[in-house]
Amino acid sequence: MPPAPRPVPCLVGATASGKSDVAIALARAVGGEVVACDAMTVYRGVSILTAKPAAPADVPHHLVDVLDPWETYSAGRFLDDADRCVAEIRARGRVPLIVGGTVLYLQSFLKGMGPRAGRDDALRAELEALVAKEGPAALVARLRAVDPARAAALHGNDVRRLVRALEIVAATGRPASDLRGQWTGPDRVAAVVVGLRRDPDDLRRRIEARTDAMFRAGLREEVAALLAGPRPPSRELAQALGLADVAAHLRGELSEAACRERLVRATWRYSRRQATFLKQVPATWLDVAPDEPAEATARRALAAIGAA
Repeated sequence: MPPAPRPVPCLVGATASGKSDVAIALARAVGGEVVACDAMTVYRGVSILTAKPAAPADVPHHLVDVLDPWETYSAGRFLDDADRCVAEIRARGRVPLIVGGTVLYLQSFLKGMGPRAGRDDALRAELEALVAKEGPAALVARLRAVDPARAAALHGNDVRRLVRALEIVAATGRPASDLRGQWTGPDRVAAVVVGLRRDPDDLRRRIEARTDAMFRAGLREEVAALLAGPRPPSRELAQALGLADVAAHLRGELSEAACRERLVRATWRYSRRQATFLKQVPATWLDVAPDEPAEATARRALAAIGAA
């Protein structure tokens, strides 16, 4: 029998924690290629908005810039794409590195998806009409009747996830919370997860610096081009941090300073939610100092991977 493949290295962490630079250094050290585990960087034309990594020629990045802004993407599709990328990278004799901060996608890669639930456009239209008539509370009430655990876990105004939870129940006959319960079981693939963790003050400074850099790089112009495109952004892309605020700024409803501050706050809140959800993932956590070079962090990550 051929030897079992080595575990797939996965590098995770909150937004702005430095994953991209560390991943490039790590890939260079092991002869690797990056498979982006990110719900937003799959979209073309939004490199600034999604803080897309600049991939050097010697470190191929996969699942980046693969969709038009109006297309939809999902954890199930990511699972299929990631499996394909891992197999192709290994066939080239190189090392696949799963890198990103979309926890649902990471958990899907590690644990699988269970019964697949595709889109049900008729049901979605019905539920969206219900929201328009009665508000999100109507979705909460309907979900509470069929999946109280998932209803309790979701924010009452998170229409996208409420709709998806009801769609899963309709398609599979099982509550979404039951399917998520499988994430406590064994991994479907051999993998080793390393996480990057920064002091909150350091992370906040990095978020502020990145936001300023996004505006200097042309964030407003990029969003203006996106909104002027032939079709509106997909439901998924419409959730991108900063999109609604920059759109409001372009309409004259927010000053640039107010828009920047909103984006910083939203990114900070998102980083806190990521950190909470990532605690559910068994990982070796590396505390990263503000002045630690990416190459030094990559060496520590490599040691953690090798020790697993």
